[in-house]
Amino acid sequence: MILQEKYLTVEALTKYIERKFEADPYLKQVFVKGEISNLKTPASGHIYFTLKDEAAMLRSVMFAKSVAKLPFRPEDGMNVLVTGRVSVFNKAGRYQFYVDSMEPDGVGALYVQFEQLKAKLDKEGLFDARHKKVLPSFPSKIAIVTSGTGAAIRDILTTLHRRMPNVEVLVYPTLVQGDTAAQKIAQNIARINARNDIDLMIIGRGGGSLEELWAFNEEIVVRSVFDSDVPVISAVGHETDFSLADFAADVRAATPTAAAELAVPHQKDLTERLLERKYRLTNLMRQTFERSEVNLAAKRDRLLLRGPRKLMDEQTERLDYFSGRMENAFARVLWQKETQLTQLSNRIELVSTKQLVVDARRDTLDMAKRLQVAAADIVKSKRYEFEKHISALELLSPLSLLKRGYGVTYQAGELVKEVSQLELGDEVKVVLSDGAFTANVTSKEEEK
Repeated sequence: MILQEKYLTVEALTKYIERKFEADPYLKQVFVKGEISNLKTPASGHIYFTLKDEAAMLRSVMFAKSVAKLPFRPEDGMNVLVTGRVSVFNKAGRYQFYVDSMEPDGVGALYVQFEQLKAKLDKEGLFDARHKKVLPSFPSKIAIVTSGTGAAIRDILTTLHRRMPNVEVLVYPTLVQGDTAAQKIAQNIARINARNDIDLMIIGRGGGSLEELWAFNEEIVVRSVFDSDVPVISAVGHETDFSLADFAADVRAATPTAAAELAVPHQKDLTERLLERKYRLTNLMRQTFERSEVNLAAKRDRLLLRGPRKLMDEQTERLDYFSGRMENAFARVLWQKETQLTQLSNRIELVSTKQLVVDARRDTLDMAKRLQVAAADIVKSKRYEFEKHISALELLSPLSLLKRGYGVTYQAGELVKEVSQLELGDEVKVVLSDGAFTANVTSKEEEK
């Protein structure tokens, strides 16, 4: 008989293999490179994926605590360098790689983070040209956010003073490199926007590596630049350097010196422009005066040819002309009215007064006849209606009943309607159609 003790449970065997994995020093910290595929990111914050190359695949997991430290977002198809340990996942009965750290293979993590954040903010519209503000032509007060000791601030101040000595400059010294630099830059941008007397803002620093310029790629700085009500010129690094703050700013300058040149016009250029405009204004005024003199002379000549006396004569002549026309029109209308009156008088005389009387008498007699006929019809109709009402009243009158032999009995002045109202010996009064009499009740019968 086969002994059952020789057989292991699945759990026991899996635990044994797990201890073998954990006891192997070469599997406690393993460095692996490969391509991410089948990446899954559940709500727990962990990420599950497969590392693969041309010949093999390795199931992997990275827990949320380690994922939160990543400066970039892992994606399918990304080549990465990972560090972790190999162990057994008991429930699935398979070994897998538990990743502790990860970085892109071939491309720096900061560059990947830069591109991913750039794509995210661009999708939100932070870099759209429609949000860009126009720089003021002649700012009177400029704020500068940069290191207080670097070459950038010296270049900006020197250029501003050389181009526009009377512009007021406020320097907000800040860290431009390090873990807290982004927070400090955003705070200074907020301080500037809290004022109401700043016309323009310059932010930036001198050149450096991507790591040294990274503060200007932080999301908090980019959003502060985008949200700024004060127009912003961004000048981060050299001409070939680009930061996300450059994309969000209203204007990007290649260098800090170029930012100062964009901020204010050159005083010499302004002087030349003023002189040129003064020359143009002088010529324009001279031409205007010359045209005015010509116009004045022409008006003086017209006034001499057409002075007030001549205008008065013309108006008097026009008045006489219209007065004559009015008199003629009045005479013509009067003649027309007189003619119409004469014609009407003639027509009235042709009508005979006697004929009018005859016609009126005939009409009156005719009308009297119609009135008589109408009155007779009305009387006849009313008489018929009256007789109908009389007949109806007679039918309803109690006297008509009495005429037919009926009588009405009263006892003590009250109408007797039932036998039960009377007692033997009561005295009653009986009313007939032609009189009344008194009687005593000697007997009574009630109908059952």
